[in-house]
Amino acid sequence: MYRISKRAAAIFATAAISGLALAGCSAGTQSGSGEDGDTVLTMSGWADDGIAEALIAQFEKDNPGVTIDYTGLPWPGILTQINTELVSGTASDIVVVFPGNGNPITAQTLAKGNYLEDLSDSPWVSNYNDANQSVMGADGKILMGANAFTIIPAIYNTQALEEVGATAPTTWSEVLELCATAKDAGKVAYALAAVAGGNYHTVPFALTASLLYGPDPDFVDEQYAGDATFSDSEWTTALAQYRELVDAGCFTEDATGTALDIAQGQVADGEAIGIITVSPQINTIQEMAPEGTTFQTAAFPATDDPSETVLPVGLGAGYGVNAKSKNIDLAKKFVDLYLSEEGLKIAVENNPGIFPSGPVEGYTPPETLAGVAEQAQSDLTVAFPDQTWPNAVVNDTYISGLQAFIGGQSSSAELLEQMDAAWNG
Repeated sequence: MYRISKRAAAIFATAAISGLALAGCSAGTQSGSGEDGDTVLTMSGWADDGIAEALIAQFEKDNPGVTIDYTGLPWPGILTQINTELVSGTASDIVVVFPGNGNPITAQTLAKGNYLEDLSDSPWVSNYNDANQSVMGADGKILMGANAFTIIPAIYNTQALEEVGATAPTTWSEVLELCATAKDAGKVAYALAAVAGGNYHTVPFALTASLLYGPDPDFVDEQYAGDATFSDSEWTTALAQYRELVDAGCFTEDATGTALDIAQGQVADGEAIGIITVSPQINTIQEMAPEGTTFQTAAFPATDDPSETVLPVGLGAGYGVNAKSKNIDLAKKFVDLYLSEEGLKIAVENNPGIFPSGPVEGYTPPETLAGVAEQAQSDLTVAFPDQTWPNAVVNDTYISGLQAFIGGQSSSAELLEQMDAAWNG
């Protein structure tokens, strides 16, 4: 069993990226009156998010005379757009917010400017433990909530695995064997999108879970104390293993020119056997796959001892209320629906791939998550590293520098030195 440091245990976050685009909406406006005298709330969320669409429909049904004007924003532009609008006072009433720290729209970043309304008196707050609550706000205030835990597993196309006579790897050696087996069969083991918005940044998260953050739960605290660095840690081993995977042909050819939807399609079609990415993407991949295709998940190993494999699990992105909203109470009422058992049930019904963050009567994890569901609720988990970082610059440096590393334009030492410099500001 692994324990998690005080700071790391508190950070359950990531990038559960599943989005929504509703036509006819525009960002940067606040609540007001519609043409028929209705109260209009504005909301900025993910492009292509069926969950948000269903929640909006329910909220409008429950609140006659209220309509929600929704703007769907893509990744990664959503980060800068919502931040810019909050700073300028033109943001929507309800906005996407990430827990923890590390990007421009995390709760702890936005708390510094008092851009979000305090939600501490909301009925759903008690569903979250102290560790979760500590990254849902700052200075004792709850500033956001999220409806799902996000997991970073390896997602496998079951038929593709069977076609090459393989099973999901449980050791690092088996990962390399799968790469060779897939290559011999004219496939790649793991789809990889290494352009903006791709899944390339999740591979080191999966590796460092077992190599660093699980075995050394105090590492993040040591970084904040100035006693540890990325450069002098098992991050070097993780990036060396990443390079080994690239050099062994484990990933999509020309990954640095491959977009996420292409990589997802490769897994859906069986051209790639698997993909290492956040769990909400399972639903998207399933929708792209031929009828009858099934998928399974497993923790991605970094050592040859299966008992050492640790699973990255985090509280996903969610919603907060703009402190400058002209209709704060109504905006809070929507967030209350979003995080109620009714709202969580709507979320599960619209995306069976999510892992709800609160109780839902009768819920059982979908078959696709069966391989990681038990571990996701155990002590063999760690938070996503980027949500423990002290500023958004570290994440920006990591995201851009990792692309150069994958493409062979920089070394792991250069990348980690840059991340250390960003950490120290």
